[in-house]
Amino acid sequence: MSELGNVLRMLYILKNRRKVKGAELAEELEIDIRQVRRYKRELMEYFDIEATSGPDGGYVLKDQYFPFKEILTKKEVSNLKRAIDTIGYQDTTGLSKAIDKINFTILNSSNESLICEQIIPYSRPRISSEEINKIYNDMSLAILSCKEIIIKYIDNKGILTRRIIQPHKILNFKGEYYLVSTCTFKNEIRYFKLVRIKEYILTDKKFEKKLDIDKILDESRKNSIGIFSGEIIRLELEIAPPMANTIKERIWVENQEIIELEDGKIILKADMKEGPELISWVLSMGDTVKINSPESLKSEIKKKIQNILKKYN
Repeated sequence: MSELGNVLRMLYILKNRRKVKGAELAEELEIDIRQVRRYKRELMEYFDIEATSGPDGGYVLKDQYFPFKEILTKKEVSNLKRAIDTIGYQDTTGLSKAIDKINFTILNSSNESLICEQIIPYSRPRISSEEINKIYNDMSLAILSCKEIIIKYIDNKGILTRRIIQPHKILNFKGEYYLVSTCTFKNEIRYFKLVRIKEYILTDKKFEKKLDIDKILDESRKNSIGIFSGEIIRLELEIAPPMANTIKERIWVENQEIIELEDGKIILKADMKEGPELISWVLSMGDTVKINSPESLKSEIKKKIQNILKKYN
């Protein structure tokens, strides 16, 4: 890892532990003790780090101050604040750069909740903020250390499975945190919701970062309204007010085409990836939407509506 990366890792380790011995830092960072002392001197230009000797000695980060105003530009700070206030995950180049700079830490002090209240609160995870803070911190450290994690995870069907994963990144999507990882069982990228990780073990087994995870995520987001998606379909929707106004005010995918009709309706045409999130999105429009194409989506929506009606007969 680069020297800057090691300095950031050392800072992150100190932030998340009460006291760390120099030898432990040297082992984790794979450097000698002299390098640890040098990193400590460099960090003390911005942080209050106390060093004590003896059997119980070590390094302690004295407070939770993080000088993000010195690290980030005003524009990046503004982007970051705006992102906190949004319910969904909006990944822009500027925001991504800002988040990388703060290294998973600025918004994650022990005195602050990871769960951001919206202007009109919709819902929040049932798991406590302390629990999700701990999971978030441990997963972030594993990402920085490139170490595998053993997890017990509950999937959408409620099935508990044991997996060995190689963590790459944490995403926030619709107010929930997801750990983007390689699942070693299938050797595929998977999204693991933090609140569904029931148990985990941080191993010492290191893995080599061979994937450009940002490039992979950018590709997966193309023509998609979520993070879980399938094949691309040619979508055409006819949408009436009031939903028509909401839909035309936003960019859902880059290739979308919106045709405004005289009666206030719109035609939305786009190449989109099919999947559960597309179905939920269409259903959320209620009786204001008519699917012109494709037939496969029409059939899927009909099936869902019929299943709903059966429960009320």
